[in-house]
Amino acid sequence: MHPGKYCRTYTAKQLEAIAHEQIQTLKKQGLFTVPVDIELIVEKIHGMQIDVQRGLKETHHIWGMIGHCKDTNQFLILIDENLFDLDSLHHVYRMTVAEEFAHGLLLGDAIRAVTSADELQKHHDWHTHDRNAKRLAAALLMPAENVSKDARAYYTELVNITGFGDPNSVKKYLVKQLAERYDVSLASMRFRLNEWPIKIFDKIDQAMKDGLDFLE
Repeated sequence: MHPGKYCRTYTAKQLEAIAHEQIQTLKKQGLFTVPVDIELIVEKIHGMQIDVQRGLKETHHIWGMIGHCKDTNQFLILIDENLFDLDSLHHVYRMTVAEEFAHGLLLGDAIRAVTSADELQKHHDWHTHDRNAKRLAAALLMPAENVSKDARAYYTELVNITGFGDPNSVKKYLVKQLAERYDVSLASMRFRLNEWPIKIFDKIDQAMKDGLDFLE
């Protein structure tokens, strides 16, 4: 059967539920931390391997990829060696590992069925599958429940210092603090805060308009 037969798409709600399940597994085992230890999820919880691949970015124009070893029946995530060596790419490394892991969760059967590394990327709806993996990766590294809780706490601290006159500054500081706490890029956190189910920026606009030092 063609690997594309195993591909399915997911709604945002379904992807958030998958991420929530993974985070709950960590919490039940007493392994949940902030920032989220994505390597622990990949290797300890799911038994996947992470290894270095020289020239992956240069040759294939990608930072990472996931494959399946039929001999061991194990998924292998390959990461370009520069992501291990350059501190400036640390956030890229974490997001890449999370995204390749997400591909493994969402497209595991399809990955097992492929005969070449780029076969799935030729699927007519690959951009949708790739977008799903990126969304799941963000939800894993920035769990909605925890990020929302921290955002509310930081918001109260910030407006008690700055007042209610400058929502954009509050948002900027909030993004910075949360990005540092969850060990992700500013751009990733900014995007995450502005999407469902968090959408904290909308709550900030309304709360500051109403002069509230808490977010509903």
